[in-house]
Amino acid sequence: MTIAATRRLHQHVLATADRWTSVRVYWLCRNVGLLAGLLYFRIQVRGREHLRRAGPVILAPVHRSNLDVPLISGWCPRRLRSLAKEAMFRGPVSRWFSSSIGAFPVQRDQLDRVALESARELLQRGEILLVFPEGTRGSGPTVGDVHNGCSYLATMTGAPVIPIGVAGTEAAMPPGAKLPRPRRVVVTVGEPIEPAQVAVDADAGRERRRALSEHVRSEMQRLLDEAHETLAARSRGLPRGARVPGARQGGGR
Repeated sequence: MTIAATRRLHQHVLATADRWTSVRVYWLCRNVGLLAGLLYFRIQVRGREHLRRAGPVILAPVHRSNLDVPLISGWCPRRLRSLAKEAMFRGPVSRWFSSSIGAFPVQRDQLDRVALESARELLQRGEILLVFPEGTRGSGPTVGDVHNGCSYLATMTGAPVIPIGVAGTEAAMPPGAKLPRPRRVVVTVGEPIEPAQVAVDADAGRERRRALSEHVRSEMQRLLDEAHETLAARSRGLPRGARVPGARQGGGR
């Protein structure tokens, strides 16, 4: 797809998302995700007060399952926008639905400047944006290398980054699964990271973005560890909110 065609697609997606019918579809799907998290996955969300942050915000969760976005969006009091693979926008029905649930396309196999432009526009409008720093779904209890797209958007717009750990979704819906399994899920939301307060001694530009990316990755790992510890404690029948230090695996009922 040419740059011009990609820009036309993004313009169409953003315009579709702003329609009142799309907004109503979003909140319907968001509430379904909230109920599914509470009733089917018995989700526990720690630090959810940070999701009430006003103004432009970037959410940076660990990505282990297709369930991550709907379960996180269920706890956001504002409409959540998210990057999604371009394949979700092929065909008019898929394109309309993906736009309505707040997604917009990104080409994962290359630096997608048009997607970054759209993301920057949404943040400048004061919206809340979800970006997976790992780029795609990972596996296991270790956060892999992260891309600089998240830190680029943060440093260009001044939007704080909120790291998030998610445990249990990989067991609930692993790659290839057609239907989710009833597994417990724990989400730990960290405090906002202000880009201006990270790596103040680093040179402007690429080094600053790299330093911010590494700080975000470190916080994602810490929160993922906490989520696994809490999940292990719940699996052992310990009181709600308890943690099992050093437990980085989990996901069973």
